[in-house]
Amino acid sequence: DCLTTAGLFERAFSGGKSSGDDAFRNAEMCDPVGRDRSVGLWDAFYAVWERLDLVRQELSAALGREMSTEMELHYVRYPVGGYYRRHVDEDLDANPRALTRAVSFICYLNKPGWCAADGGELRSYPPGEPPSDVLPESGTLVVFDSARVEHEVQPTGKERLALVGWFHAPAADPGQADVFDEPASLPAAAEDPLWEMCSHES
Repeated sequence: DCLTTAGLFERAFSGGKSSGDDAFRNAEMCDPVGRDRSVGLWDAFYAVWERLDLVRQELSAALGREMSTEMELHYVRYPVGGYYRRHVDEDLDANPRALTRAVSFICYLNKPGWCAADGGELRSYPPGEPPSDVLPESGTLVVFDSARVEHEVQPTGKERLALVGWFHAPAADPGQADVFDEPASLPAAAEDPLWEMCSHES
């Protein structure tokens, strides 16, 4: 609420756009790192940031893949009717770079009690598998391969809030195994005060 009241959310664009008509996505975003740290609950955000870094370290060890300590992070808010069409977060063919998005993660900051009738599901399309949906329930952390897993946000029936980000890694060698084939949903304590404070901050 603090960052919203301060007017720090801006329209979120897709595919490298920074202005104009964008029917591919209906959402707003805020930079939680570069913003004015006197606004909101910076300490709560920083504590969540530290927890995410532990996730990065565990994933790096489990996958046998070096991941940068630098994180790309955004608060993302979808208004009623908001959505994001099917896409991947990293197109390795279109954007060849030395350091790429390797693992996408989403931390849901909605108020507890989200149900299927509210919409706003994260729908993923794991390679060779049927689509699967994850409800944006408060305190849930979802991680998936940024380059392989196509996904979309279904139209939401109420405001949908999340901390979204990416762990970066050096571009994989042609023969290197992919990160993983399907999303993993890791439920956290929805009443964890850190999640609650981040929710109130944004």
